[in-house]
Amino acid sequence: MRTPALVIGILLLVAGGLISAGVINFQREEQVAQVGPLEINRTTTERPRPTIGWILLGAGALAVVVGVAAKK
Repeated sequence: MRTPALVIGILLLVAGGLISAGVINFQREEQVAQVGPLEINRTTTERPRPTIGWILLGAGALAVVVGVAAKK
């Protein structure tokens, strides 16, 4: 139980830190219009909310503490 909790905790900490810092972006492409063979597309770049990053940081810290405190 100790090793999986530590690994999951570290992964959550890394993901939460990246999201909170605004490093992770994703693009969404949407077709606006199509006239014959011509297409007009709109691409928007979005970021996850920083609140999600803070929640992941808290969950990761909790998982690391549980992993360290767990008996062998």
